[in-house]
Amino acid sequence: MSAKLLYQRALRWLSRREYTRHALELKLRAEESPVSDICAVLDQLESQGYVSDQRAAEALYRARSGRYGWLRLQQEFMRQGVTEAVAQPLLSQAKREEIQAVQSVWQKKFGRLPQTRDESGRQARFLSGRGFTLDAIRHVLKGVTEEDD
Repeated sequence: MSAKLLYQRALRWLSRREYTRHALELKLRAEESPVSDICAVLDQLESQGYVSDQRAAEALYRARSGRYGWLRLQQEFMRQGVTEAVAQPLLSQAKREEIQAVQSVWQKKFGRLPQTRDESGRQARFLSGRGFTLDAIRHVLKGVTEEDD
């Protein structure tokens, strides 16, 4: 595929959502084009301001932060190729908002405190799978609300 077609395809993808340079590179590599063409297209898109790891990380944070814990966000950032310098401020914010997020997710999914040990384990596993820390999960499952702090 020519560099011009790669550029057009990348622009089409970027018109739908933000991509990190790494994620866009992976998508373009699937097109089986020369690596030199892919790098040239990515450099051009970056110089024109179409590709920004910062914007992509912020978009990912906005999309996931209310439903997932900071551990899951950290994993997503790594998978998308977001650098530590870009991810750290967003992860710090997610850590500060974790109790509120875990309470919201728990309330929507379960709505009541577990009555048995099995139920408690099931709720904890669900929340853990969403990337919430054990401390935040314990906080919610013990019935401690944010107002009680």
